[in-house]
Amino acid sequence: MNFEIICRRGQSYLVRQEELFRMVSLTNGTYSESKEPGVFLKLGYFEDVEEVEPAVMEGIAAILANPDACTAVI
Repeated sequence: MNFEIICRRGQSYLVRQEELFRMVSLTNGTYSESKEPGVFLKLGYFEDVEEVEPAVMEGIAAILANPDACTAVI
């Protein structure tokens, strides 16, 4: 699965996958998606992501691979 992590807020990561942006929550195992990243960025403060642990990458990939994990399309 090919995606790029843009930033994070706690255990939620904003990722870009193809032309969609997805907010992936490692806490509850779900994601929301939108074509506009601003939909998520208006939620508050986000941190840049310098290095990502392999376990985080695997967790995000597993959540994105499950279509039932999508909670909202904005």
